[in-house]
Amino acid sequence: MSLRIRRYEPDDREAADAVIEAALRHANAYFEDAPALVDGDRLAEYVEEGGEFLVGLLDGELVATAAFRPPKGVAADLATVDDDTAEVKRMHVHPDHHRQGFGQAMYDELEARASDAGYDRLILSTSARQEPAHAFYRQNGYEQTGQTTVDIDDATLGILVFRKNLARGR
Repeated sequence: MSLRIRRYEPDDREAADAVIEAALRHANAYFEDAPALVDGDRLAEYVEEGGEFLVGLLDGELVATAAFRPPKGVAADLATVDDDTAEVKRMHVHPDHHRQGFGQAMYDELEARASDAGYDRLILSTSARQEPAHAFYRQNGYEQTGQTTVDIDDATLGILVFRKNLARGR
């Protein structure tokens, strides 16, 4: 079984949302009222803005998501950004499919597309609770550059910001 990666389509909405929610719940990082979990029109917010939103399919079932776009929100607030910087978003694999290399495959494709789109740097934010994600990003060349906290659902959540310079042969 191999993962097929393609651009998100509007009909993917329900399955992509289910993967994102399942992954965040598994990491104890899902908050019902977190505004950052809500995307509007993903093609408009990501692709039309100069980014990408990818889905990973296994035998026709959507099992992974990954996206990048021009920086907004926490990561942009805590990192030095310019027109050559993209923000990684929605890097999730359904928990039933962890440890199969799908996250790495999604990330590799996402990074290649960001580089092809002309980006020189990637930034991202993730909750302090998602320790496996921190290790994943560090293994992929990211360094932590900032941290903050946000109050969500009567809880305080730590947020870490990471950055990576892309090696582009242009």
